[in-house]
Amino acid sequence: MKSLRMRRNRELYFLGLPDPPDPGPDEVLVRMKYASICGFDMMMLNGKAAYPKNGVLGHEGSGIIEAVGKRVSPAEFKPGDRVAINPYTFCGQCDACRSNQPNFCINPGGRSDLMTEYISIDAKQAFLLPTEVSLPAGSLIEPLMMAMHAISKARLDWGKNLIILGGGAMGQIILKLARQYPLGKIVVVEPVAAKREMAKRFGADVVLDPSGCNLVTEALLLNGGMGYDAVIEASGSRGSAQTALNIVARGGSVVYFGLYGMDFNLEVNLFNLYWKDATISCVCVPSGYFPSAIAMAGRLRLEEVVTGLFPFSQGIQAFAEKASGVHAKVMLQFDEEG
Repeated sequence: MKSLRMRRNRELYFLGLPDPPDPGPDEVLVRMKYASICGFDMMMLNGKAAYPKNGVLGHEGSGIIEAVGKRVSPAEFKPGDRVAINPYTFCGQCDACRSNQPNFCINPGGRSDLMTEYISIDAKQAFLLPTEVSLPAGSLIEPLMMAMHAISKARLDWGKNLIILGGGAMGQIILKLARQYPLGKIVVVEPVAAKREMAKRFGADVVLDPSGCNLVTEALLLNGGMGYDAVIEASGSRGSAQTALNIVARGGSVVYFGLYGMDFNLEVNLFNLYWKDATISCVCVPSGYFPSAIAMAGRLRLEEVVTGLFPFSQGIQAFAEKASGVHAKVMLQFDEEG
């Protein structure tokens, strides 16, 4: 079998591996069907994040169970089951884990090698997909749960106005989620025309091209100069990260979701924040949202955010396409079925 890996010089290659062994007693063997490319994968490839152990790639994926360990009950899993994979594991022993806050675990672990044809994982990391959730959508459960966490921090409520900075995959998933709320107005800011059109289809009331206007002025004019109750920065643009603070309303929330690199320091005018009494928050790993994300996925049609689908054998080309910036979400398909 093959695994898509990254060399120390950040070059991608396919590594040949032995055929997968039988799963351990508490494991399931998964034949991967889909794995999607995350912004963090791109940061590692570009040298903006630490090199991963063994050069492995991929933490968003879904597949079919091939075999189960001897201690895995048939009532839980059986060969042929369709599953999404929660890549995160937690120690269970630290104060955070024992306080039911595993996303703050001080000894986290997990899998980041989902761009591999077969993997054996702890059965606790596999989640059955209901019939209404496709396998491509199952590959997006991990980003969906992150988006749910961002939405919860944005404190959306009746009639509130939301602006999403960035119309990539995460911005589009956040938009789909936000449309489940009875909001006043949703504005999406995105420089790529195809992504702006996608945001319109997914329910944005207004889309703005930041390259053709004074964004702060245009965004505020759309809302009577009052700013936005919630600002979610999902682009990863450092300039956009600064803009977010200038367009939040008094009493509003700014949620930083994008990835800005390990060396970026945001300049904050504290007097402006005092006057606005605004809240700034960021998004960590909300593991507890995984079952809820699966329950929501059927109504969201997550596969609609995939704009580039490549055979696994073309994985290196898929990363190059993702780097072009034209795609919302790029996904690898391990075979032609399902």
